[in-house]
Amino acid sequence: MSTRIKYLSVMGLIVVVLGSLVAWRIVSNARLADARHVMPPLPVDTTLAVTKPMPIQLTVVGQVQSEHTVLVQPQVSGMLQRVYFHEGQYVHMGQPLFLIDPAPFQAAVASAKAAYLTAKAQADREAPLAAKDYVAPQTYESAAAAATQAKAALQQAEINLSYTTIRSPINGLTGNLTVRADNLVSQTAATPLVTINQMQPILVQFNVPQQFLPRVLRYNAKHSIRVFVSREDGSGNLGEGDLVFIDNSVNTSTGTVMLKARIPNQTTQLWPGQYVSVEMRLAIQPDAVVIPQTAVQAGQNGNFVYTVVNRRAVILPVTEDRQVGDEAVIAKGLKAGEIVITRVPRTLRANMPVIVRGAIRTPAASTASP
Repeated sequence: MSTRIKYLSVMGLIVVVLGSLVAWRIVSNARLADARHVMPPLPVDTTLAVTKPMPIQLTVVGQVQSEHTVLVQPQVSGMLQRVYFHEGQYVHMGQPLFLIDPAPFQAAVASAKAAYLTAKAQADREAPLAAKDYVAPQTYESAAAAATQAKAALQQAEINLSYTTIRSPINGLTGNLTVRADNLVSQTAATPLVTINQMQPILVQFNVPQQFLPRVLRYNAKHSIRVFVSREDGSGNLGEGDLVFIDNSVNTSTGTVMLKARIPNQTTQLWPGQYVSVEMRLAIQPDAVVIPQTAVQAGQNGNFVYTVVNRRAVILPVTEDRQVGDEAVIAKGLKAGEIVITRVPRTLRANMPVIVRGAIRTPAASTASP
């Protein structure tokens, strides 16, 4: 009996020990799992939201167009004798471009001049005779009329002769030459000899949505609106000038208004027909709250940013007013001096502990000019 009791006691002790070991193992695993779920602080890049002057602007796509385009057409028909320029050459106002064979027109001038001198001499002879009633008044009047007509014919012949030398009516860049020397040209031809585009200054035409029209009109009444032109992808400065035209109606099919800016184009980087990016700077907001554009995140309920409060990431809903370059102007939700995470890691979540990587950057002051 005592042996059985001892056996049972030993077995009970073994069960208790095994149970304790199992319980300890469970607790240890739970603690280890909890430890695994405690994430270390996530390194993040940050900056301070700042207040600084920022431009109020609209950015749209525009197209360059010449302010003055001339289709050079012959005013008289004849053999094209000479071409004084090379296609694609820059020409100046008054510069000779073409010469149509002048010989037929010189002969016409000589003939008209002879006819005029004869008619004038006849009228001069009739004048004193008519004054003394030696000839009928109608005779003198006919002679005077003939002289007048002959003079007009001479003037027309001289004008036609002047048309044989075709000169550039503007300063500009010549295009494709459609007719070469030794070919007949006609004043009734539909195709111009060459097209000349004025390049300096030049116009940039663009359209803005109609909802921006009141703002454009308001600022345009206060001061000249500055327009900046860059390549279509927004890179590279191609020139700047002033807004010079606002159309007098809204395009009902697109809901936009056409505007034009005049650019000096001194470096001739703008070319007629070229598509460009147009930035119309309406005014300067002196106290805009600004952060890098990369800090603004899109959510289901609107835009937000991650701020750092007590070393944790905190979601802050914001209203973005506009983007200027790589910076965002915040209208609501953010104050100057708040720490904003500029590059948001994929693993970042709200209330997650974070550690600022390096010093907190402060954006440089805006260099935008009014």
